[in-house]
Amino acid sequence: MKRSDLPDLISFLLILMFSYATASKLITFATFRTQMLVQPVPRWSVDFLIYAVPISEIITVAVLLFKKSMAVGFYLSSILMAAFSVYVGLAMTGIYGDIPCSCGGIIRHLRWPGHFAFNLIFLAISIYGIFIDLRERRFIGK
Repeated sequence: MKRSDLPDLISFLLILMFSYATASKLITFATFRTQMLVQPVPRWSVDFLIYAVPISEIITVAVLLFKKSMAVGFYLSSILMAAFSVYVGLAMTGIYGDIPCSCGGIIRHLRWPGHFAFNLIFLAISIYGIFIDLRERRFIGK
C-alpha cells in the first residue's frame, strides 16, 4: 500500500497555523508579554509561559517538517491545541472575568466562541493526523 499525501497535508495546515501564531506573537512581543501579564495564571509562571508558548509552537513546527518526526508533531499539536481549547473554554464561561486574548494576528480579533471553534477545528485536525499516521504505519509497515 502506498503512503497517502494526507499526513503531509495535515502537517502543512498545522505548520501554517503554528508558524503564523508564533510569528505574530514574536513580531508584537511587547503586546504579547503585556497580555500574558494579565492572564489568570500564577504570577510566578508568567515569565516562563511568555517564552514557553512560542518555543513549544516552534518545536511543534520543527518536528512536523520531517516525515520521520511528523507523528510526534501530531501529538505535540494535539496537546497544545487541547490545552489552548481548555483555557479558551474556561474563558468563555467567564470564570476568569474579562481578560484579553493573548493570541496574535487575526486570531486575537475573534470573540471567545470563534476562538474556541478555531481551536477545536485544529485540535480535530491534529488528532486526525495521529489516526491517519497510525493507520498508514500499520498498513505500510513503517
